[in-house]
Amino acid sequence: MARRHRAVVTLLLTLSMATAEAAEPSRLIVDPNVLTDRMGGVEVPPVGVLTAMHQSAYILRAAGGRLSRVPVARTRLPHSDGMNPQAVQVDLGPAGEIYVRQTEVFCKSIDGGRTWTARRIALPPDVELGFRWKVLRDGTFISVGCQVGNAVDPPAVVWASTDEGVTWTRRAEIPINDLPLPSGRPYVQRYVHRGLNRLRDDTLIWGIDVRDDPFVRGSALYFFQSSDGGKTWQGPTLVRDRGASEGGTVRLPSGRLFATMRMGDIVHPSDPPRLLKYTQKVAGAPFNGRHRIKNLFVMDSDDDGKTWNTPRLLTTVFGQTFGFPAVQSDGTLVVIHDTRYGPGPPGSRAMISRDEGKTWQDEVYYLDSTKFTGSYSASVVLADDTIVTIAGSSQAGNTWEAVNGSTDLFAIRWKPVKP
Repeated sequence: MARRHRAVVTLLLTLSMATAEAAEPSRLIVDPNVLTDRMGGVEVPPVGVLTAMHQSAYILRAAGGRLSRVPVARTRLPHSDGMNPQAVQVDLGPAGEIYVRQTEVFCKSIDGGRTWTARRIALPPDVELGFRWKVLRDGTFISVGCQVGNAVDPPAVVWASTDEGVTWTRRAEIPINDLPLPSGRPYVQRYVHRGLNRLRDDTLIWGIDVRDDPFVRGSALYFFQSSDGGKTWQGPTLVRDRGASEGGTVRLPSGRLFATMRMGDIVHPSDPPRLLKYTQKVAGAPFNGRHRIKNLFVMDSDDDGKTWNTPRLLTTVFGQTFGFPAVQSDGTLVVIHDTRYGPGPPGSRAMISRDEGKTWQDEVYYLDSTKFTGSYSASVVLADDTIVTIAGSSQAGNTWEAVNGSTDLFAIRWKPVKP
């Protein structure tokens, strides 16, 4: 009798897991008001035009059927070996200082990104920081370190520094061993592609994405949040399933939170049919024989990050994947995204919204040019609404072997053209 009971329980558990794994993924909204393949009514500039721009004190704006130059200040940061085009982070200090952590070099600007100083990063082996260093309004640096990969479950460690990252002390721990997948199964892999984000009111948001093995069996993105400088953390909040990972979050003038999110998943039968036309490579062929999402989505929170609304498709070209937001004081919202597979050469492009991300202008800014697909950027907004974008760019080639150690970061001071 006991053996039969165990068999029934095993069968029920198996059916329950199978049902959970077969459940439809969360909804997506696919109703973009602009298409991102040919914005502004202008063909994407050829590589020669973008390369010349990349070496000059202007960026290119396409709007109203016209391509024009917008003057900017463009500065190359001190070089750091070991950098690659996707390892970009930046934050502001209490007096307007701009800090950029590279792999081996820590950079600082006190004149709005026009000039930079640098020092070598030297940390004790027992200080395992996260790559992103954020700076509170009192000048305290915060970093969250976390072991990543397969079959790891130690807590994340919150580190603090009061001397611009020279020395660090433990501030708190974030327990992250119990982050179930939507199927109810425990995670097998965990990563911090999104990492640590700081809002202008010092709210800290730390993201961790967990996965099954193989990845297509399930994934989830969780947020933890702190409002006391990283001493205590609320969460986890399940933000999204379906391969959600990279991106950033800003607080809008209305008080709402706005977040960008890279989404990577298989297109499911329950998805809006229109999604198929936006999830293929430029040539139109499915990815590895299956239609997949590899696009940028955006979402909002009206309750300070406790819940998030349904993600909305922003980029309508497969491979326009990573996006980073910045917002000016008048509510002009900028999202800078990469373009990996075309149309046109790879590089960073900026989109503009004047209604806090509800709709987007048919207008695009070309910021840099690179030979490597997937160059990333991150931005801060200064007191006078100047945007300082840190863009990762490599001219070494289109392989990780080529770009690791051959990547330079550029600081671009710019503002969108006002209507």
